[in-house]
Amino acid sequence: MKTTKIVVIHDDILEKDPLLVVLREEYGADNVILKKKSKEGLNYVLDNLSQKMVVILDLNFKAGEPSGVQVFEGIRKQTSLVYVIIWTASALEDINREDLKSMINNDALAFMSSTDDIEKIVSKVNSASHQLDIRIDSALEQWISLHPESEKQSPYILSRDGKSYSLNEILQEIRLKTPFGMETEKDILLLAIDMLSRGKKKIDG
Repeated sequence: MKTTKIVVIHDDILEKDPLLVVLREEYGADNVILKKKSKEGLNYVLDNLSQKMVVILDLNFKAGEPSGVQVFEGIRKQTSLVYVIIWTASALEDINREDLKSMINNDALAFMSSTDDIEKIVSKVNSASHQLDIRIDSALEQWISLHPESEKQSPYILSRDGKSYSLNEILQEIRLKTPFGMETEKDILLLAIDMLSRGKKKIDG
């Protein structure tokens, strides 16, 4: 089973919806979450930012609930590392122009119609999951998983201001896009490029 969490935030589908059935077959029942109230969906996402996650988000919710656009903006205020697919009955031309502009500028991964085939939606989810798998934080997670739990929790490096971070904390900082996380991500990239450059002759051979 794939370990990406799929969070569906939609108030007009049931637990036995065909899309959820197919996604649970691919990702496991525990990894596909349906939240019918938009506020609960947003809270779930924000409480689980340390996990690889794809969100399938409706735009229209009942009165008193945050709109899909507000949920999307709430996610983006905290992280750019959660992949969000907009799944709606609204046609693009019917979406408020400023809302549409905001979602596009803040990296909504895709806009899917509620009339699209399940295979098309699942394909987009799989593509998002694959992109998550090849990100730095995912590669780091795989490397960290090889270490004993005691090592994951122990201080591993010091930041420039003298604060210590464990391996698990480094991973979380990268996923939350904190200043330390972004600096560490850049350092990892530079190190990988340097190692690739030094090993170029061996790779070419």
